[in-house]
Amino acid sequence: DMGPRAVAMSTHGSSQALCSYPADQVVEEATRPPSKRNTYIAAFSNFSTAYNLVNINIAHVVLENQYCGGDNCKSEVTMAGTACLAGAIVGQLTFGYVGDCIGRDRAMNLTMVCTIFGALASAFAFPLNPHDGSSIFWTLSITRFLMGIGVGGVYPLAATMAAEGANNANRGRTVSLVFSMQGVGTLLVPVMAAIFLLIFGTSQEGRLGFKPSEGMSWRLMLGLGALPGIILVFWRSASKRRAPAPAITVEASPEAPRARMTLARALSMRAYWSKLAGCAGCWFLLDVVFYGNTLFAPTVLKDVFNDGSPSGITPVLGKKLRDNTCLQLIILALIGLPGYFLAVCYMDRLGRKNIQLIGFFAMAVLYLGLGLFSDELEDSSAILLLFVYGLTYFFSNFGPNSTTFILPSESFPEEVRTTLNGFCAAMGKTGATLGSATFKPIVNTYGNGAAFICCSVCALMGFALTLAFIEDRRGQDMCGATLSVPIPGSLAICEDEAGGLRPVDEGNRV
Repeated sequence: DMGPRAVAMSTHGSSQALCSYPADQVVEEATRPPSKRNTYIAAFSNFSTAYNLVNINIAHVVLENQYCGGDNCKSEVTMAGTACLAGAIVGQLTFGYVGDCIGRDRAMNLTMVCTIFGALASAFAFPLNPHDGSSIFWTLSITRFLMGIGVGGVYPLAATMAAEGANNANRGRTVSLVFSMQGVGTLLVPVMAAIFLLIFGTSQEGRLGFKPSEGMSWRLMLGLGALPGIILVFWRSASKRRAPAPAITVEASPEAPRARMTLARALSMRAYWSKLAGCAGCWFLLDVVFYGNTLFAPTVLKDVFNDGSPSGITPVLGKKLRDNTCLQLIILALIGLPGYFLAVCYMDRLGRKNIQLIGFFAMAVLYLGLGLFSDELEDSSAILLLFVYGLTYFFSNFGPNSTTFILPSESFPEEVRTTLNGFCAAMGKTGATLGSATFKPIVNTYGNGAAFICCSVCALMGFALTLAFIEDRRGQDMCGATLSVPIPGSLAICEDEAGGLRPVDEGNRV
């Protein structure tokens, strides 16, 4: 069941074109359920996105050990960790609009091309200055920025494809299931890192009888990020750009005016401001916390377990937990992963707003506790601290990390759906860039406690924004969120669940 779809039909007997269609283009769709292939593609794209965003968190530790003699090039590491997020902002703003114009499937293929190129280029990174090993992080900053453009474009496209292909009853579950693949991608990062390090070793020693191949492990970690994109390029989406209703032939009149909705025009409309405050504002605050912690979790864990040699070398694959950064990250990912699937189960029962409130509140309490008592926990039980720290990921995933992905795709009308979704996601990555740029310096200067207190404040602000501006649209069709700026001389009608057509209720428009 596709659920209700909307279409603009002229009251004068002629149809009018939206955004991207040439005047002589004829768009025709048969009445049929959407292919599940689109949902699978969106899910696999999110898996690729998470892996490529997060793999720098363990790769940078291996790179520091190899090129900097340990944690001795902090500013360069921060720059490389932030570069992909900065590129994602560009990608989200660009491909959100591109998806509304040329179609979700074509735009998705373009994002994958950018991701493939950036991931492969990162795998072949080299120091720009042969006499300064830390300059390799400058090369990675460039290649990961390019990759980030593709990674960022996935967010608005995947969310919109999943939401438009789901029915009203389970739309939240479908989109959150798509997003849950990010948890799998995040878990895969330390798992693959452990495998590559076990086989090829670090720059100091080899394992399993293989001769040490300097740098091979981190190159494979980063290069592996190209594989999902390569697969998806050859697995084109079955989705066609809806213009906009099934079973209706829409012929664009050459003389008819077109309704073009650019990002600047959409942002200037007061009708969207409260929704943008809720969707974009909450995403911004979440990502300050989430990516600050996710990308630099090894920095926190190093302090928690007091691991590292006097020279600064950070052990990544030791025999004990305190000396095994990969295992520590796997434990964190495993604690957080069930949060995604709990969100899938309850997204349509509790609703997006309630789950987001629960998540932000729990995160605020947990981070406050970590900020106030982290020193005591480090002295008494590092394992307990690791578990509590893992719970922040759990409530992030069973909370705003899942809901912020869904809300923009169902809160805005079709003609600007991926455009404003892209803007909200870009605001999220702006927060992620801020978080990743400041998290490591705060931890290095003031300690874990100060960073956790800052995270608690951000979570409380997200709770307040959710309470004030988020609308819970569970069970409501996406038709009412269409054609908020009607074309002159047109009547908005929508296909109901029985397959008939009905006028859109003006009072129900977003």
